[in-house]
Amino acid sequence: MTTTIKTISPFSTVEHYQKIVYELLIQLSKEPQNDQEVSCIEKNIGILRNHVEQILEKRIEALPSSDIDDDDFENEWVILAWGLLTCLSRLPSEIVDREITQSFNHLLVRLVNIARPMRIPKVCPEAKQWWNQFHELYNSSLHYLHGLYSQLDNPNCNIEIKMRAYFTRQLQPCLAALRRTCAENAPEIHSNLRKIQVEKQSMQEKLTEQDCSEIRKYYSSLAYTLGLLAVRLQGFRYECQTCSQNTFATPDTLWELLNEVFITYEHVMNDALMCNEPVNSPIMVTNNLFTFTCHTLCRTLIFSSFDIQIVSEETAFAIRNEIIQCRSGASTPREPKTFPSAALIAMKPTTGVKRNNATANQKGTGGNTAHKKSDVNSQEYVTIPPTFSENSNAWQTTYPHLLCTTRQKDAVLLDSRAGTTGKRPLFYFYIRAKTWSPTGDYIYVRTLSLPFTISTRRNQDCQVQRMNSSYTATCFWMYGTCSINGLLLNWSEKPLTWTQFKTLTRRYFMVNGEVVRTMEESDYDLLQDKMHCEQCGDDSNEFDEEDHHEEEGCISFKNILCSHLRFDTDTVQMRFSVWRGILEVLQIFQDPKAAVKVLWEHYLMHGFLDTQAVVNLLMPRHNCMVIRLTYILGGSVCVSYRNLCGEIIHLEPLELKKLQAKSILEYISDIAETAKIDYLLTYNLEYMPVSSVIEKYFPVDDVKRVRGVASNITDKGPLNYVTHVKFTPLRVAVVACREQTPRPSPRPSESHDIPTSSASENPHDCLFTAPELPRRLDPHQNQNHDPLMAMMMNSNSSSTSSPTATTPTMMTPGPMDQSFEMQLEALMKHYGKTPQEVCEIVSLAARPIQSQNSNHPILAPPITTIRSPSLSQHHNGSFEDMMDDLTNPDNDYMSSLDFSHTNHFLRV
Repeated sequence: MTTTIKTISPFSTVEHYQKIVYELLIQLSKEPQNDQEVSCIEKNIGILRNHVEQILEKRIEALPSSDIDDDDFENEWVILAWGLLTCLSRLPSEIVDREITQSFNHLLVRLVNIARPMRIPKVCPEAKQWWNQFHELYNSSLHYLHGLYSQLDNPNCNIEIKMRAYFTRQLQPCLAALRRTCAENAPEIHSNLRKIQVEKQSMQEKLTEQDCSEIRKYYSSLAYTLGLLAVRLQGFRYECQTCSQNTFATPDTLWELLNEVFITYEHVMNDALMCNEPVNSPIMVTNNLFTFTCHTLCRTLIFSSFDIQIVSEETAFAIRNEIIQCRSGASTPREPKTFPSAALIAMKPTTGVKRNNATANQKGTGGNTAHKKSDVNSQEYVTIPPTFSENSNAWQTTYPHLLCTTRQKDAVLLDSRAGTTGKRPLFYFYIRAKTWSPTGDYIYVRTLSLPFTISTRRNQDCQVQRMNSSYTATCFWMYGTCSINGLLLNWSEKPLTWTQFKTLTRRYFMVNGEVVRTMEESDYDLLQDKMHCEQCGDDSNEFDEEDHHEEEGCISFKNILCSHLRFDTDTVQMRFSVWRGILEVLQIFQDPKAAVKVLWEHYLMHGFLDTQAVVNLLMPRHNCMVIRLTYILGGSVCVSYRNLCGEIIHLEPLELKKLQAKSILEYISDIAETAKIDYLLTYNLEYMPVSSVIEKYFPVDDVKRVRGVASNITDKGPLNYVTHVKFTPLRVAVVACREQTPRPSPRPSESHDIPTSSASENPHDCLFTAPELPRRLDPHQNQNHDPLMAMMMNSNSSSTSSPTATTPTMMTPGPMDQSFEMQLEALMKHYGKTPQEVCEIVSLAARPIQSQNSNHPILAPPITTIRSPSLSQHHNGSFEDMMDDLTNPDNDYMSSLDFSHTNHFLRV
């Protein structure tokens, strides 16, 4: 090989070193086909080797500094040492230059000379005894190896025999103890990492470098320990090969010693990966793009490619078992088993091309001729190239445009318990990272992601549909119970206690609703006795007996998905689960148009209160409203208020569809103006003026401002004549709808257009004729302007006056087509009369009139067979009792009145 002229390298950092080693490994892995390619590869190797040597020179000079702590020293030392070892084993014999091997080995010797003492890593109690055994054998092995060094100058010593004895008695037991240590300790360290990932996923936070520091420190310590032994054996091997006096050491035996350390390194690092998916949500929606990221846990690993595959829960268990066997050395990481895919996966090109149907895919099975975008390059697995992470200072992989596509028909997706519990199928990402091994071969470093479910886009259209409710509930239950076993999260059928359920749902509500204020204890009072029914209560009872939680109810997964909650209206009969109710309430919080989050965060809205609790809040208060969350209509916001007349009115709950049209602040503004409500009762039971709420959170000027329009069609003129017009926006008031009193329909033979005179002549021809009350006062003698007196006087004078003649008093309540009860209620509100005052007025009007010439009262004869309401004396009854006496005193047919305004609908 020709020697290249060494130039000063502009690179000096470890990051540059890692990238150059990666390029050098690519050049060393190429298979030249002709002399021209051989010459090109030799030139590239010479250039890269020049950069590697100069960077190592600079870093070896800087590493002994006391400013570098032990952790940083080990992290950098292992990168430098294992990079050289990986490249040395790949130098092909036809282009190997003695100078390259010599310079690399001299650098390794210098790395050993500046090495710091080995530190004991943090291991679990089960692995502690195996680590102590390894540490004892490790020190003995280094001492024996030092003795072999001293025998190289003795030409009469058969070093071959001693090397074989060292291999069987010292090296192999030492490395076996290390593999056993890693096999015992790996489940705990990966479980701790999984717990951190689950917590971050539950809180919708990103995983930081600090979260992975402990496990990376562990793998770095293992690489440092094995690196110290491997570099010494490589130095011993180089000395034996270059020593002219001792000819007994064979190359195969020397390589066998070093290869045993490399194989242990492969087994220990076979699971040094961490999949960062799923990041945002554990529900992968088909055809939705997501960014895939997989981090390395050891910076010494240099990857060639990453294979990503979706496997089922059952397959993930088999993969986990094989990884465990590989840790202990029972299987090899070079040729792992193949596993079936549970769903197809695809890559969208990062360029502007959306699909590439014409070319053959990388698996060699031909091009994809489908026209759907979702089926672009759908494969059993996809291969992603490695990328260098500046933050982690290591090789990893990331791809911005992956997507899950259609499921395979032959895959076993349904769990055997899914039919009874509602559990959705779970999937895992299975990652196989092809890695350059220091043995000169390739190994596969493997890992599994967190579990996730795959939902179709059909379920995404309505995120709280029954199917998608079970998807979110499955992930909520698995991540909430958090039964971790190494790389897997086990599905747990064990129920939660009521306290655990409240804790998890509070956190879920706070995170997914993106609020700081979460639900209180009182918010769960509505649900506490509604978690079990006949269909879902049997299992929880059995678990109660087993776990001895009789004092506190247990909630099973089946309980939260069972549709035992309901609400019925005239047209809708709805059954829904507890979990679906929670999701629909969260949808209201997640929609920015609803503005519910603003009221909730500022404690202007109450939680889940029952109707009696709302009544208790409003009874001692007047002229105020209460806003609360409710599960009516699935999940909605309900407004209740008590007006100046003392009525408590519950307006129709506002579901998401209405809140998307108008925000809750707009509804509050309209309700307050229409119903004349001035105050809002906050969660802290404080009065807050509605005007200040609207002014602070919902400026009315932004809605009612005059809008200017420039148009050429508002006025006459040519096409280019544009005029400016100001339009005032319309405002739709929110009015509480009163239930209309049902009236009997007229018979077909009767007509509504009956003259007044005919009605008085033949009263039996009318369906209903009010009795003629005895006249006590003259129409002009209504000195107090009592509305009811005016109505009676107007009724008595209607037979002699014109049909169109009305009094100003009768114009006050409203249209004449309203019922008597509604007009009377309007009159009471208009004149500010209470029911007791009305009863006194009616009692006064019902007293018989004494004749001037006689002591006997003058009674009007009855003119109809339907008896009139009895006008009794004053009593202390309520207004409703009084109206009952007016309408149906003797069980005769009269229209029933209902003045209970606790179920009104909202009319916009």
